[in-house]
Amino acid sequence: MDEYNRRHFIRTSIPGFLGLGLALPSITALATRANACYGRVPEHGAINWDAFLTAVEKEAAKQHLDQWDQVDYVKKAAALALRLNLQDPALAEAFEQTKNGLGNERTDFYKLEKQQSFEISLVQFEKGEKISHHDHPGMTGVLLCATGKVDVWNYDLLEQQAEDSPLLLSQTAKNTLQKGMVSTLTSKERNIHKLRAHSLTQLVDIFAPPYNKERIRKSTWYQVDTEPYQGKKNIYQATKH
Repeated sequence: MDEYNRRHFIRTSIPGFLGLGLALPSITALATRANACYGRVPEHGAINWDAFLTAVEKEAAKQHLDQWDQVDYVKKAAALALRLNLQDPALAEAFEQTKNGLGNERTDFYKLEKQQSFEISLVQFEKGEKISHHDHPGMTGVLLCATGKVDVWNYDLLEQQAEDSPLLLSQTAKNTLQKGMVSTLTSKERNIHKLRAHSLTQLVDIFAPPYNKERIRKSTWYQVDTEPYQGKKNIYQATKH
């Protein structure tokens, strides 16, 4: 209220003032939800869905600056994801709705949020389901395991020495994520990845920038050999398909 002086209140009609008074509790509640990650809860305490979106939006907006530190961004976005209250009603409803896809023999995607600078999806796997090797051109990603257990393989694309050289991938990580664990990628590091679920698994996927027609068109799927290339540890030959 410090920003308002006596003149502001004099210029407000009595009905208008009464209406504002009635609305203040809900306005305050909305502000509290939207700013719950800025001093309204303990520094490392859980944050609700609205607060999470507000914080991710703030960090993702920095990509429009001349120089964007993607490594710093995914680190901060991952830290926010780890604080997300997975019991928030907005998320709980999405988790239940996504379960309608159980038994359809495919990975399910449920759009949670899409803004100019980022998008968030809920991805659901049943036991044994997988997403084969693929990339996200020009994008960063933060993957939060909300339920279940999933293996994640990450790769970097090695520079081809000549036009007819084999396409080689360097496996940079192989992790098993369980509830409350994250995996990240930038446009340059760990961007190619593969996932396979041990059990019913739901993931919160955060991409910045969001998908558009051009990024979808540029996405590539890979067929990757199971054995290392010429016996070289963690180096695999791949073909695009």
